[in-house]
Amino acid sequence: MQPSMTGSALSFHRVLLATDFSAASQTAFHVALRICAELSASLSILHVCENPYIPSSEPGGQFFELDRIYQTDRIALESLREAAQRAGVPCETNMVNGTPSLAIMESIAAQNIDLVVLGTNALHGFERLVFGSTAEAILREALCPVLTVGPQASESAMASQLEGPVIFATDFHRMTLHAIRYAEPFCRASKSPLHCLHVLPRALESSSPSRIVPIIMTEALHHVATETGATINSPIYAVTYGSEISNAVVEYAKQHKGKLIVLGVRRASMLASHVPAHITYRIITEAPCPVLTVSFASEQESAQTAA
Repeated sequence: MQPSMTGSALSFHRVLLATDFSAASQTAFHVALRICAELSASLSILHVCENPYIPSSEPGGQFFELDRIYQTDRIALESLREAAQRAGVPCETNMVNGTPSLAIMESIAAQNIDLVVLGTNALHGFERLVFGSTAEAILREALCPVLTVGPQASESAMASQLEGPVIFATDFHRMTLHAIRYAEPFCRASKSPLHCLHVLPRALESSSPSRIVPIIMTEALHHVATETGATINSPIYAVTYGSEISNAVVEYAKQHKGKLIVLGVRRASMLASHVPAHITYRIITEAPCPVLTVSFASEQESAQTAA
């Protein structure tokens, strides 16, 4: 993972915002500004020109139209840079040609980026996010955490959640437990409480040992926070029930006005073609707040890297 480490605490210094100047990207820009201000990080804004074919009946018309688009995008980038500077956030901009996902990945590596911020509309539900989008490719491939601002995370909704908790949702898989440490910088910088959340099957809610299970899960969540070295004061350990994990996490975030959801994801499961409705994408699409995903290599990938 990219973020630098001081003792047991992680810190973010360089944030990359990828923008296409859409409404979703504009919301993501404001989120990136707030994060940079809270974490004392610098902001790099990237726009990728895909050079679409533009038919023209006049000689050289396509060239002039592309040049017009280029100049318009350059002005829009400069406007974002100026807004960042007014907010007191060090900012640089860059515009490149190419495939967005590849250009973003190259920028992450070249600039030693600690955190990527993306906005997504997902106009046709989470299927659009899963199949073929830039956001999906970055979520699968980025070696640094990715913060995605989904279509339900409007600026007005997030404004009422600034005092809310950071929610770390976990399934206790040992490959992803350490994602809790990535929640720590956000809690520390914004003085936000941390809620550690686990979702149990709805069937257990009315079963005879229902009183015991939450106690066991709460103790397990406490053990996770202690074992991973997360230095967070007085986290809240919560257990909720739901037949659909993504819905339960989203509902918890809505009820508690969560400002951020943190998820540890297994890179192998995100690549699996037999999982068309991955929980992560559902949460991103429906959450009322940004979602921070931290992907971890599978045990097989880790072994191959070590070898």
